[in-house]
Amino acid sequence: MGATTKEGLNIAEKSRTIVKNKIRQVLGEDKLKSYSSEELTIMERVVHATADEEYAKLLIFKNNPIENGIEAIKNKKPVVVDVGMVKAGIRYNNLYNFINDKETYKMAEEEQITRAIASMRIAKKLIDGGVVVIGNAPTALFEVIRLINEEGIKPKLVIGAPVGFVKASESKEALRNTDVPSITTVGPKGGTPVAVSIANGIIALSKNKRA
Repeated sequence: MGATTKEGLNIAEKSRTIVKNKIRQVLGEDKLKSYSSEELTIMERVVHATADEEYAKLLIFKNNPIENGIEAIKNKKPVVVDVGMVKAGIRYNNLYNFINDKETYKMAEEEQITRAIASMRIAKKLIDGGVVVIGNAPTALFEVIRLINEEGIKPKLVIGAPVGFVKASESKEALRNTDVPSITTVGPKGGTPVAVSIANGIIALSKNKRA
């Protein structure tokens, strides 16, 4: 995935074969057939990025998220992320992260909220009609959900994969309880590699590329 040399391409192809076999073992043939080819592409990317085939059982696709994400990327809609590491990993130009902005620090201090919450409030206009990618901060995801429920903000897609044992599971469950197209992980697992691999997978699909 991203390889260009002959040796690199051979390694990538072998990796794909291994990943596909592990996903098949985890899901079983019947369950495997319930996923679209695009969903399996995203799943393979996540398993490849994490070396953890359990993600085949943990990924939830709701309300045609891949189609919505592809449409947003093709229309060059903004992508808003929660932290710098997620931004660094995504291969896309119209990309925003406000976690370290002066305005974020000021709002967080004045309103006694986390910087992750403040950064999403600052990004509100970009989120409306855009894509959100959360890989670390559950409070950022909860704020996106609040913007959806209370302020009528309508993202084209929310990728919710915050990691951790405090509020991460709950934030993803809350997202799944909205009607917004989403890709989430069940439970505490997630993180930057998961969020980035999902986002880059959708970007690749928007260009008709497998990897």
